[in-house]
Amino acid sequence: MNPERDLIDASVFAGVCEPAPAAEFIDLLLRTGFSPSAYRDRFGDLAARGFDPTQALAHFFKNGLRERRSVPMILDHRALLALARLPISNRWLRVHLLASLGGHLFDPKDTKSGAYIAERWPAVRALREAGARPYFIAGDSHAGWFVHGTGRDDAWLLPIHIPCSAGSARGLANPESVSGYGNMLRDVVAAIQALPGIEQVPFLLQFGQVDLEFVYNYNRVDENRPRLDLDDYRRFCDETVDRYAAFLGSLPGRPNRPPISLISVFPPVLSDDALRGGYVTDDIVNRESKLTSHQLFMRLRTFEMAGLADRTAIHAYFNERLRFAAWVLYADYIEALTPFLGEDGVVRQEYIIPEAKGAEHHMDGRRTYPIAQSLVWACVDAAAGIRPPATPA
Repeated sequence: MNPERDLIDASVFAGVCEPAPAAEFIDLLLRTGFSPSAYRDRFGDLAARGFDPTQALAHFFKNGLRERRSVPMILDHRALLALARLPISNRWLRVHLLASLGGHLFDPKDTKSGAYIAERWPAVRALREAGARPYFIAGDSHAGWFVHGTGRDDAWLLPIHIPCSAGSARGLANPESVSGYGNMLRDVVAAIQALPGIEQVPFLLQFGQVDLEFVYNYNRVDENRPRLDLDDYRRFCDETVDRYAAFLGSLPGRPNRPPISLISVFPPVLSDDALRGGYVTDDIVNRESKLTSHQLFMRLRTFEMAGLADRTAIHAYFNERLRFAAWVLYADYIEALTPFLGEDGVVRQEYIIPEAKGAEHHMDGRRTYPIAQSLVWACVDAAAGIRPPATPA
């Protein structure tokens, strides 16, 4: 018996879960591994108000789900499935609750193993019958913007996130790359291609941002080319897409694999001042440069750098090459640059993290969420045959 159960007044939630019995609803929720006390303690604003478990749970239903608040937990997928089968008339609450809890089915630290995914696949199939819409998402840190636990109608997204932090598109085809991401992803696809129903689960990949924003300039420093050459930058894009496509072509072929979707790179958001001031990230430096972070920082400050408008144009050029590569490879292409641009042709100010003051290369996930969510749903729908997949123009 969960010790929190005696501290929760189930009758308070009769209107939340009707017509399902409130006591059964609360029992199953706690069995999933969710803890109202842990939820309260995770967020300082809630802990400061001294909520008891009943009050904390009420806040989660009323505010936490809408604000996408979550708390680490070890999910009992059997309890989640039982919860999903309860008759709950509030469709919005049902799907968003299941999405929030279902996001804990896979631990991103372990999804680099096809065997780990296969072990949990029976749970995925059972949850799919209860409305879950699973999808794979692999890529560098920017791909995390597509990891969404959200609902729509009677369905809810179930992300299987395979993080490839600081991963470059160029390195995927290199079997000797430092990260080993290419070999890992190839092994994962090979392992999951025989899983039942895999052909209806989209596999989203987003790589290229690291190459365009970091690898190109780091290579310039290694080769001592301080003068900016935009034609050379575009040739770098061509070569990067070619290498990326070579990797994608090496993945186990259809029909026994999930449908592949290639997400374009986002627009650049790093300010010109931050870039020209020697912007570096240690993880990428360790993988992509011969110099230390401090050495690279000092050298970059003396190099000519592209301004935001030129960098945005480079990203758009890369994406057009990627769009064509997707067409050749019979993969879907997802445009994730133009939805975030303003009338001036660069990223809209609202998508830049205000606290960073231009010194952060990621967009503001709090603002990009609605667009990213809609792009994921389009892929999930296409894989399920609900809507036709996007085709290159």
